[in-house]
Amino acid sequence: MFRQPQPIEYPGGKTGVLLLHAYTGSPNDMNKLAHRLADAGYGVSVPLLSGHGTLEPLDILAASPTTWWAQTQASLADLQTKYAQVFVFGLSLGGIFAMKALETDPTLRGGGVFSSPIIAGVNHLPAGFRQYAQYMYRLADSPGHMTAVNQQLPAQLGAIEQFSQTVANQLGQLSRPIFIGQAGADELIDASRAYQLRDAIKQPVDFHWYPDAKHVITVNSAHHQLEIDVLNYLQQEEVPA
Repeated sequence: MFRQPQPIEYPGGKTGVLLLHAYTGSPNDMNKLAHRLADAGYGVSVPLLSGHGTLEPLDILAASPTTWWAQTQASLADLQTKYAQVFVFGLSLGGIFAMKALETDPTLRGGGVFSSPIIAGVNHLPAGFRQYAQYMYRLADSPGHMTAVNQQLPAQLGAIEQFSQTVANQLGQLSRPIFIGQAGADELIDASRAYQLRDAIKQPVDFHWYPDAKHVITVNSAHHQLEIDVLNYLQQEEVPA
């Protein structure tokens, strides 16, 4: 039975954390990390990006990077009304918008990315999306619209890559230490690009490599260590009360 994912929000103390999910993902991507941060006293917000969380993959393809970026900005603005300091992290696609926020909003205390394709290179996202679409149509017991998926997917992936390139071009604008977590056995993107990302950032980088983990390190074999590493980063970078 399909249960539609919902945004996650936990109230906290003086520090808020925005978590952004992956392409074809949902707030469920961040559920374990959100719980861990909330238990440690952080306020946490995990929005549902437009088009995601339904049984129809074409809903994602109807959205755009500019829409998701606007949602990121709105979510950050909401957190900034509630907390004295705010961090932002994103998984894969979500990491592109997290890094964009860190480049453009100097009031953010910090943040970073998990398995995020900010640096251009080889990836398996087209095949990954098609597998996702086929799975969702089976779940819906529907013949689906794979012809439309195949027609629309290249344009959206191109738009994401173009948006990501603008983020990569502005890495020099970062003004605070950045967290990078990368799955060493990433099946969707070239994991070595995380090293290129690290080297392109002028600021100190808290870099973590999870050698045996697949792409979605927030929920797979790496998630326990990732949670520890993110908490250590937050405790190091947040301003004491």
